[in-house]
Amino acid sequence: MRKRLPAPVPGALAAGVLLLALLPAPPAAAAAPPPVSPMVQSGPAAIVQRVQDTYISNKDAADHSGGAFLHIGTPDGGTTKYRSFLQFDVSALRGATITDARLRLYNSYTGSCDGWWMYAFPVAAAWSQSTITWANQPAVDSSATYQAAANFGIGNAALGCPDTPDFTDPDASDGIHRLDVTAMVRDWASGVLPNRGLRLSAGEQGTQAYKDFCSMNPAAPSGQNPCVIAYDTPTLEITYQPAHPVVAVPNGRTRSIEFYDAARTSAWNGTAKYQSWAADAYHSITDGTLAPGYGGGTDAKLRPGGAYGPGQVLLVSDGTSGFVGVIPYPQLSGRLWAINVGPAATANVHGVELLPDGNVAVALSQSNLVQIYSRAAGENWTGTRPAPLGGASLAGAHEVLYDPANNALWAVGNSSVVEYSYDPATIGATGELSQIAEYAIPAQTAANAGKPAYGHDIEPVYADPDRLWVTSNAGVLQLSKSGTAACAVAQTPEGWPATTAAGVGTRWCADYASAAAVQRHRQVKSIGDDPATGGLMEVWAAAGDSSPVVTFFTGGTETATGSNGADTYYRAHYLVPAYQ
Repeated sequence: MRKRLPAPVPGALAAGVLLLALLPAPPAAAAAPPPVSPMVQSGPAAIVQRVQDTYISNKDAADHSGGAFLHIGTPDGGTTKYRSFLQFDVSALRGATITDARLRLYNSYTGSCDGWWMYAFPVAAAWSQSTITWANQPAVDSSATYQAAANFGIGNAALGCPDTPDFTDPDASDGIHRLDVTAMVRDWASGVLPNRGLRLSAGEQGTQAYKDFCSMNPAAPSGQNPCVIAYDTPTLEITYQPAHPVVAVPNGRTRSIEFYDAARTSAWNGTAKYQSWAADAYHSITDGTLAPGYGGGTDAKLRPGGAYGPGQVLLVSDGTSGFVGVIPYPQLSGRLWAINVGPAATANVHGVELLPDGNVAVALSQSNLVQIYSRAAGENWTGTRPAPLGGASLAGAHEVLYDPANNALWAVGNSSVVEYSYDPATIGATGELSQIAEYAIPAQTAANAGKPAYGHDIEPVYADPDRLWVTSNAGVLQLSKSGTAACAVAQTPEGWPATTAAGVGTRWCADYASAAAVQRHRQVKSIGDDPATGGLMEVWAAAGDSSPVVTFFTGGTETATGSNGADTYYRAHYLVPAYQ
C-alpha cells in the first residue's frame, strides 16, 4: 500500500510540502485554483543542503563518516553503544515562515518489531564528521523545546518484521519514518538557535531500542539494499510559505526540470532555486530503457493525483529520450507511471497530460500524433514500448490539455487547435479520438506569409475559464472556447494575426493585459498567467536562437527575465495543481 502524502489544504499543511501563502482571489470570472506546492527538501540542487553525518561508538574512535549506515542504541545490552550526528544547511530559509519540518529517515534494522523510542536533540557545539568520537562528542540541548521523539521499528527478518524497500516509489517503503523537528529547524533558520546539527540517540541499556538508518552516503548497488536509494538518505522536508508562486522550467543546459521562485529571477541559479528533478538514478529512475540520454524535459506540469492516489503528481515528458512519466509529488522520487514513446527522430514527445482515469495523453511532434496510453501500460513497464490505446493525427502535435468542463482533450499543432471528446471506452473500441472541433490558427504574415503559425503550447487562462492560451512561432493569442463575443486583437509588429483571418476578433483574441508587449516576441514556447497576481510569464526565443528565455510582464510592462544567458529553457509553467 502506497504511503502517499495527503493533498495539501489551507489550514492543514501536510508534512514535507512547501505551500504558497493563500492566494488572493483572481478575477471574478475564474474560481480560485488550489495553492501551488513544490517541496523544499535536502539534497543536491535544493535550497536545504546536507552537510555531514556520522555515528560514534564507545568501542572505538574511528572515522565512520563514509559508511552507508547510521546506528543508535545498543545491539548487545549496553556493552556497545551508538549515537549518530547529522547537520543540514538551512540558511537559505532565513526570514521564512516555517510551519512544519520533518527529518525523514529510512529504518533498515530494529531491535524490536513492536517499536521503541528514539530521540533527536540539537547539538550545542561544533563538530566534524571525520574527528568526532565518543570521548569528544559535544553536548546537546535536551530541553523539551527542541526534543523530537518517535516510536517505531522495522527491519528485522529474524523477528518477523523485515523492511520492504520500494525501488519504484521509494516513499511507499515501510522503512520510511519522519520525526517532527519543526522547533529546531525554525530556530536554526531564524538564527535564534546556532545550527550545529542534531544528535540521534535511543536507549542504551536494552536492545529493543537499537536502530540502523541509511546515511547520507548511498551504498554501492547490491541486491535489495534500501540504502542504495538516494531518497532513503537522511532528508529535511520543510513546509513554509513563500511570498511568490513557483515555476517549473525544463532546462536543457542542466538536463533537469528546475523549480524557481517566480519573483526572484536574478537568483534563479542560486537561492531562488527550490529543487530540481531529472530522470536519473538519484531520483530512482534506474531502468536504462526508460530515459536513455535524458535531455532535460519538454513539459512539466502539476496535476491532482486522481487515479494514482491523494495529493499531487508531476507530469513530465522529454523529447530527446522519449521518457514520459507520472512522478510522485512532492516526493520527486521514483515513478507511479512511466513509458518510453521513442526518441526525437521518430516521436519527439513535446507534451503530456494526465486523464481522469489514469491514462496519459502525449503530443508527438515528429510522429504528427496525439496518442493515449493506458494506465496499465505505464504502471508495469517491462522495457518494451507499449502500443497506445489510440489517438488522432495532428501535424506538428506539440501540447495536450485536458478540460474537465466538458471532458475534452485539447491539442495544438502546426496550423490548428483541435478539441477531442475523451471517452476511454470509445478509444479502447475504435482506437480513435472523436473530434469535436478544429480551429485554424491564423497563418503567419510578412516574410513568412502563408506558412503555418507552428503552434507550440496550449494552457488554461486562469483569469477566464472560457479562454485558452495558444502560443506559436508567430506570437500569442487566446482562444475563446465559446467564440460568441467580440474581442480585441493586438497584432505583432508584422501585423499578425491578420484581421481578416477566420475567427479573429471572436474566436481568436488578444485583449489580455500586456498583449502589446507580449506580441513583440516570436517563437513563443509557452505563456501563462499567475493566478495570484494576474501577471504573465512568457518563454520565447529570437529568430534562429536555440536558447529561449523566460520573461515576466506586470501591468503591460516587461519586468524581468529569468535567465543567466547560458540556460536553455523550453517551457515554463506555474505549479498550479488544477486542470483549469
